Amino acid sequence: MNINWRRNSVRYECIKAKTLLSKREMLAEDWFHINRSLNAYRGCEHGCVYCDGMSEYYHVDNFTSHIRIKENAPEILRKELKRLGFSSQQELETETLWSFLPKDDATRLAMKNPRRIVIGVCGGVSDGYQPAEKEHRITRQILETLLDFRLPAMILTKSDLVLRDIDLLKELNDVAFANVVFTITLHDDDKRKIIEPRAASTPDRFAALKELRKAGIFGGVMATPIVPWIGTTYENMEGLATEAKGAGAEFILFGAMTLKPGRQKEHFLSVIRKHFPGEFDKIKALYANDNKYGNPMWKRQPINTMLLGHEICKKVGIRDRSVRHTLPFENEVNYRVLGILLDIVFYQRYMLGKPLDMSKPFHDLSIKLEKGVENLKVLLDERRLKEGLSINDEMVSIVRQIIETGTCQYMENLLSNLSEYEIGNQAMVISDEESGDWKKEKV
Repeated sequence: MNINWRRNSVRYECIKAKTLLSKREMLAEDWFHINRSLNAYRGCEHGCVYCDGMSEYYHVDNFTSHIRIKENAPEILRKELKRLGFSSQQELETETLWSFLPKDDATRLAMKNPRRIVIGVCGGVSDGYQPAEKEHRITRQILETLLDFRLPAMILTKSDLVLRDIDLLKELNDVAFANVVFTITLHDDDKRKIIEPRAASTPDRFAALKELRKAGIFGGVMATPIVPWIGTTYENMEGLATEAKGAGAEFILFGAMTLKPGRQKEHFLSVIRKHFPGEFDKIKALYANDNKYGNPMWKRQPINTMLLGHEICKKVGIRDRSVRHTLPFENEVNYRVLGILLDIVFYQRYMLGKPLDMSKPFHDLSIKLEKGVENLKVLLDERRLKEGLSINDEMVSIVRQIIETGTCQYMENLLSNLSEYEIGNQAMVISDEESGDWKKEKV
């Protein structure tokens, strides 16, 4: 029986989930570096006006005012992890064969479990640290379950409530890893209050990130989505990058905004019309195509958000790409190669806009490496890279260079191309018919 109650204008409902983990395992995922994701809640009280969780695509009515609490989520997660072949520490310690295995706990777990996977604990659609978590602690129980299974967690949040669980995160970080990433899109907190009305303040998010990083927990900033014109100013993006570096972030990744047609777009534009009337016509025209995925009319963008972000990060001195951390029991050389290959894919696809077939060999090899191959250093020393990986001579050369130097000429050439790309030329010149009363936006 579901339990319902209200607090202020928000309705809360405890429900029983039938499933939790995403059904398809993701490999070589180059944004968040996760293999499976879950949501402890349906709906999100933060009420960010650009959130596509409000769209009809997710089939969740009253997304910001009706929060469904998956009270049995930890129990379901435990069952699903067992079905995937994982064993918990508690189970291993009760098995009769336990005493015959090597003494080191990590080795015993490695021998008993399949390859580790990274679980995206929250942030996919609903924030696991939204206000309901303070009382119901579903996300905390999920983290306790992952600790028992020694599985890494990636957390994406807009709340400093995550600090409540810092001791638990440190424990998880010791046996697997914990990666806490904050979505932060506006340096000006007055503007943030309009766009992200019930999320933690920008200063509070940076302060939380700083505390987590001091505790040795991995973490960075997803400056995504950046709202066109309102957030794409140089002042805003440089401010975010500077604050991120000051907080010890491993990276800050800038990304553009999508706006799915229907109630998401209608709600967003109503807020922009009210609070940012000077930007309303431009933003409305940018998304006039009603693309089902929410993609804008790229030629009408005020800037190339990722490319400007790359230039700013280079100036500030912070990485502009999310970090792929080495999984427990995995070969560090193999993972270093995997990380560089995915960086190449990312820069080609999202910053330089190259066709997918150009990045396909790198992506295919990334998938192969993530599934597990022999130690690449051994393959290199025995001159078996080509046959061991089934790759051509060019890819052999790239892998060899990464093993020996930590980078490769192919990557250096990509970065050089990005550096030579003139940001000033990204101002979009639109014909009179397309633009109405706006013709050119300068960076």
